[in-house]
Amino acid sequence: MKKAIVIILLLSSTALAQSEGDSLYQVIDSLFKFATTKTIYYQDYVQPSKEALGEIGEPAVPYLVDKMDTQDARTMWALVDIFKIIGTPAVPSIVEAIGAKDNYKRRLAVRALGDMKDTAAVEGLLEYADDPDFRIRSGVLTALGKIGNIRGVEPSLKGLKDDDYLVRTSAAVSLSMLADSSTVDPLLKALSDDYYGVRFKAAEALWNIGRPAVKQVKEALESHSDTTAYYLLIEIAGNLKDKKLIKLLEKILESDDPIARGFAVEALSTIDSKKAAGIFKKKLKEENYPFVLGKIEEASKE
Repeated sequence: MKKAIVIILLLSSTALAQSEGDSLYQVIDSLFKFATTKTIYYQDYVQPSKEALGEIGEPAVPYLVDKMDTQDARTMWALVDIFKIIGTPAVPSIVEAIGAKDNYKRRLAVRALGDMKDTAAVEGLLEYADDPDFRIRSGVLTALGKIGNIRGVEPSLKGLKDDDYLVRTSAAVSLSMLADSSTVDPLLKALSDDYYGVRFKAAEALWNIGRPAVKQVKEALESHSDTTAYYLLIEIAGNLKDKKLIKLLEKILESDDPIARGFAVEALSTIDSKKAAGIFKKKLKEENYPFVLGKIEEASKE
């Protein structure tokens, strides 16, 4: 066993044997310095130190929360890693930190709760879904999506209408992770958002929802008015991989819009490459637009 591991385990045992006082603080402080060290010589100490602090658990939380105002990326990620090991006992103190005055502490608290994926944090996060700071609103929605609790759906839907594009993007990211069928219509509307990040994440959310989205996606394709959303809908149709969409995509191949035809080629190939090959063979005889021909060539190689 490496010398570093032996030393860390010894420190951990000492910490666990102490219940209060300066001795415990000193051990926690020593372990945290090892856990966040930038010195190459001590790199073998980093992970064991994080694990030892995790084993100490709740008694280490006040010390760790106090360090959350850091602006150092290494320290931030070390804190998140340790909180993930400690788990639920750390949640109340981290939630409380979202209400701190220091913006770095607030944002790190939200990030940590999302990465911990502990449902115990949902109630606390919901209290900050309408925070005046757009960065907190954005982080809260992402965290709720990572946790995967159904209670994250409502604030995320509200977030799709936020004035800030980053909040709207985070809302779409959250809904992509939550993949709830009740959100299909709002996500279809988000395909026309002014910000590309929102549009792409809304598209990802729709294909993550899968089969329950097929009917509405088909209807949207048949009655499209926004060109940008239309192209995304064609891509979504392919990623849904439902054969009920093949006829509609074949119809798009006859469109006057060469970009739509090219995307339809990709979508058909994604749904059923064998069937698509036959469709493309016929299409090659009448197609002369380079973008579409290139897509057919790419599909033929797959």
